[in-house]
Amino acid sequence: MRKVYSHENLAILQTAKGLLEHNGIECFVKNEYHASGGHVGLGSVPLELWVHNAADAESAVSILEVGLSDSSKKPVWVCNKCNEENDGSFEICWKCQTENIDT
Repeated sequence: MRKVYSHENLAILQTAKGLLEHNGIECFVKNEYHASGGHVGLGSVPLELWVHNAADAESAVSILEVGLSDSSKKPVWVCNKCNEENDGSFEICWKCQTENIDT
């Protein structure tokens, strides 16, 4: 196992996790539940994305660099299946999980 990404925002970390899973890389979020409440304040515990197979770490980092960078430059797209509007950083529709065929 190896850590490949960290972010204080769970939504962004889940997006990163989805990118890796879409590319066939098994991964998990560490500290997801520990940071979600109780006496530990949000942001106190770093949220981390780990890959199960350390050999996948280099590929995972590359995928995340491309998939998460400059998302503001990628245009919003509309899903061909459910007509939901998706952020340009999404390769898969957040609502129905249909892949963006225009990428």
